[in-house]
Amino acid sequence: SYADPYNFQNRLRDYRRADLGISHIFVDENNTYPKGHWLNGIENLNVGFEIYNLFNNQNSITNTWVRDVDSKQQFAVPNFMTSRVLNIIVRMRF
Repeated sequence: SYADPYNFQNRLRDYRRADLGISHIFVDENNTYPKGHWLNGIENLNVGFEIYNLFNNQNSITNTWVRDVDSKQQFAVPNFMTSRVLNIIVRMRF
């Protein structure tokens, strides 16, 4: 027998997330270096640092429903998103 779907319409917890990204432009068309400098042959150089999920919140995005064979009850097992992720970016154009 199927369970009554109205018994399982609970809401998930609030989704809370903050991201932070910082970037610096070292070389562009307005900022040139003299001949012989190691950055002279580079047209564009950006370096960035990003932190995803800054406060490391455990956000549940869905539930997987598991049915117990003996009691025929269903239990919600939350599926969590990724924890904090660090990302370093280097963009360079010659």
